[in-house]
Amino acid sequence: MDKSIYRKIEENKKLGYYRVNDEIFFSKPAALMRATELNVYPKWIFNNREFASFNWSIEPVPSLRELYRIRAQQLRDSYDYIRIEASGGGDSTTAIFSFLLNGIHLDEVIFRYPKQTDKGVTDDPYNTKAENTLSEWKFAGLPLFKWISENFPETKTTFYDYSENLLNDDYMKDESWVFTTRDWFQPGHGIKHDNLGNKEQRNLADTGKKICALYGVDKPKLTVINGAWYLYFMDVQANHPSPVVGDYTNITTELFYWTPDLPEMICKQAHMVRNYFEQPQNHNLQHLFSYPNTSIQHRTAYEWLVKSIIYPDYDLDTWQTAKPTNSFYNEMDHWFYTNLQGTEIYTVWENGLKFLTDKIDDKFFSEQMGQKVGFIPNTSPFYYIGSCNIPKPKLAFDNKDYKTQTGRPKEKINLIKDCKLTQILI
Repeated sequence: MDKSIYRKIEENKKLGYYRVNDEIFFSKPAALMRATELNVYPKWIFNNREFASFNWSIEPVPSLRELYRIRAQQLRDSYDYIRIEASGGGDSTTAIFSFLLNGIHLDEVIFRYPKQTDKGVTDDPYNTKAENTLSEWKFAGLPLFKWISENFPETKTTFYDYSENLLNDDYMKDESWVFTTRDWFQPGHGIKHDNLGNKEQRNLADTGKKICALYGVDKPKLTVINGAWYLYFMDVQANHPSPVVGDYTNITTELFYWTPDLPEMICKQAHMVRNYFEQPQNHNLQHLFSYPNTSIQHRTAYEWLVKSIIYPDYDLDTWQTAKPTNSFYNEMDHWFYTNLQGTEIYTVWENGLKFLTDKIDDKFFSEQMGQKVGFIPNTSPFYYIGSCNIPKPKLAFDNKDYKTQTGRPKEKINLIKDCKLTQILI
C-alpha cells in the first residue's frame, strides 16, 4: 500500500491504535484499507494492558472534584502550554473548570467556527437540531468566554475561524484529506482541529515548548452483561481529535477523561453512574445502557443523565444541540452542504468519501437507508465494575422482536474481571 498519501498524524498509543496482523496503524482509514487487502479484521487497542491491570470494582475514595483537580495538575506538571478545545458542552467545560476553579493555570481555551461560510445560520435558541450546531458559539461558547475573560484574564480565549484554511489551504486539494481524521469524515472536521492552522500556532510550536491539545473525551460508557456492570470504550469517541502534527514532535493530544494516567477518575465516574441506575426509582431506565445500543435517542438521554451525575459544576441549562447521527453526512456541517454545494471543494469532499468506499471492504461500514455513512465502531474489552442488582422489568410483553430481525451477526466481546479474560458472543 502506497503510504505517501498519508498526512502525518501523531503516533500516540494513549489515543488508541489499530493492529492488522503484525502491523500497527494510528490511522483508522489506513488500517481498514490494509485489513481489506489482507481480508482480515483489524484490532483496536486502547490502553488495554493498563486498563486490564486496574481494579475497576473498587470505587475510589476521593471525590470526583478532587480527581478532576488531580488530573488538571497532572497535565499542568507535564506540559509547558495547554490548549483546551471548547464547545460549551459539559465535557470540555468541566475540563476547563478543573483547572480554573482549582487555581491551576490554563494557557488557552479555543472555540473553532467556520465564520466565512456561516451564511444562513439561524441563531434560533428554539432550534436544537444538530443542523444548528454553529449556534452553540452564540449561546454556549461566547458566554463561557466572557466568564473566563472576566474571572481568569490570564487565560487566553481564542475564537478560531477555520473556514479560511478550509477554503484557501491545500487541505482539500485531493482525497488525501481523509487521512487528517480517523472516524469523522464530514467536510470540516479534519481542518477544524488543526494544531498548526495559523502563524501564531506554528510560532508556538517552533519554540520547542511541550504543547498539550486537550479534549474533553469522554463520559463513561456502562452496560450490564450477564448480571454484572461493565465499563467499556469505543473508538468513535476516542477518535474525535484530529492529531495532525506534521514534523513536530512537541505537540501531544490528550483526552482529559479517557486516560491511562488516572484510571481512578474514570472508575469514580463509572461507580457514580452505576449507583444512580441501581436506585429503585431508576430501574426502569435499563434500556439506556443496554448493549449493543445504536439508538441515538437512548444515547442522548443517557448522556444527559450522566452529565447531571459527573459534572457537578456544569450548568445543565446550558444551550446545546442534539447529537449527529452519522459521520459522512454529519448534520453538524449543514452549513457546508448548504453554502458550498456545487463548488470544487464540495466535489473533493465527495471524492474523499468515494475513495474510502472504493478502497475499504463493505463490511467495515455502517449504513443508513442503504447508504454508507461511516465506519462501524470498534469496542474495547469490557471491564468488570461490579454485580448488578437491578431486577428484570415486569412488562406486559417483551416487544423487542425487531432486534432479532436486523440480520446483525453476533458479536464476540472480551470481558475482563480480576485480570482474567473471558470471551462471549452477544
